[in-house]
Amino acid sequence: MPRALVVDDDEAIRSLLATIIRHHGLEVEAVADGDAAIESIDKDGFDVVLLDLMMPRVDGYAVLRHMRESRPDLLQHTIIATAIPERDLRTVPQRVFSIHTKPFELDRLMADVETVAWEG
Repeated sequence: MPRALVVDDDEAIRSLLATIIRHHGLEVEAVADGDAAIESIDKDGFDVVLLDLMMPRVDGYAVLRHMRESRPDLLQHTIIATAIPERDLRTVPQRVFSIHTKPFELDRLMADVETVAWEG
């Protein structure tokens, strides 16, 4: 069964995304910040990472830097899910699978999650 990591400091969004992803047949780990995301990435294997960028303390950009240094293969399995308009994003590695801005079009977001998890 494919595994997904959901990283978002907003508990309601994190819970909603984790629930929807589980209903799509994936095993899900959900964490609230970049520190926990980095720890999970280092110890567990994930088929897809759904990553918010704006989080307190350790943000999604730091998680992306960590992936670039220690797990560059995981970047192409990463979907950015953020409230930052795409035009205002700081540098995001071109190798991430996709970027979705909040409010999400859940159908599109879940289609990308399934593509990465099952085919990626």
